[in-house]
Amino acid sequence: MIAFLLAVSLMTLPASSGAAAPNPTPDTTHADTTEADTSGVSPLPYYPDDIQSTSVEGRTVAYVERPADGSEGAPVLLFVHGLGSNLSLWRHQIDAFPSHRVLALDLPGFGLSDKAEVPATMPFFAKTVVGFLDEMGVETATYVGASMGGQVGLHVALEHGDRLNRLVLMSPAGIETFSEKDAQAIRGMMSPEAIMASTDAQVRQSVALNFHEYTDAYAWLVEQRHALSERDDFEKYAAANARAVSGMLDGAVYDRLGEIEVPTFVLFGAGDKLIPNRFLHPEQSPASIADSARAAMPDARVDLVEQAGHLIMIERPDRFEALLRSALSAD
Repeated sequence: MIAFLLAVSLMTLPASSGAAAPNPTPDTTHADTTEADTSGVSPLPYYPDDIQSTSVEGRTVAYVERPADGSEGAPVLLFVHGLGSNLSLWRHQIDAFPSHRVLALDLPGFGLSDKAEVPATMPFFAKTVVGFLDEMGVETATYVGASMGGQVGLHVALEHGDRLNRLVLMSPAGIETFSEKDAQAIRGMMSPEAIMASTDAQVRQSVALNFHEYTDAYAWLVEQRHALSERDDFEKYAAANARAVSGMLDGAVYDRLGEIEVPTFVLFGAGDKLIPNRFLHPEQSPASIADSARAAMPDARVDLVEQAGHLIMIERPDRFEALLRSALSAD
């Protein structure tokens, strides 16, 4: 249970047995971004270049934008990260779709965005996403959300479906359901103090659970999490994480998924160690959760990605991008 909660709250990775890792060498594509400071404190390592910020309902929201090549009216691709993480999770994808205007944001409470007194409910994050699109002058977008970002996307689709062209969910929360007893147990174990007290070794163990096969190529996530712990706003980040866990539990939408009218594509890693919760639901598997998604959304395309864990876009970026391109080209 503790390992699961750490992994959920930190959303970061080490060693497991299995097939050979797709990324055998450390990824140094993006170094420390030293000139982009949108929050009054030093930026985190391994962010993409050219971080910007805007205000959404009085909160600073950090984001990165890549204009489309040669087209002002290009379709928009919006990337939304998961619990405990930030827009750098999409660093492989941000420059991989030149035919689209690409946007990736840090939700309030995470990354370089404001963290003070963030409600961290799923409706709050969904409203923030819509407000961000308004600030960017975007009428509709393809929404790509990971884990908690996927659950946020479900709320956007249910309450603001007219703002979405497509919904792409990667390892989404919100498909697996929890009893009230399970929810109470998770809330009881989760606290800002527990997050702040975690050691680098515990972080590394938690980070490992996000991958089918951990290699040093993913060590940048551990380094980034350590840098986060030294920031002035780390305590606020920890509080936002704890509230977000409750927000995810309170924001269950499985029974409403049949109401979604937006074309939907769902990806799960066949080797996901976080979904389903292997402590609370040892009888379930990523394949069974994928079946649950198909049952709730019979018109959705649901795929399992082999040799991939929770963070498919990092562990299998080429496969993820191919599947995303397929979704973007679908009618």
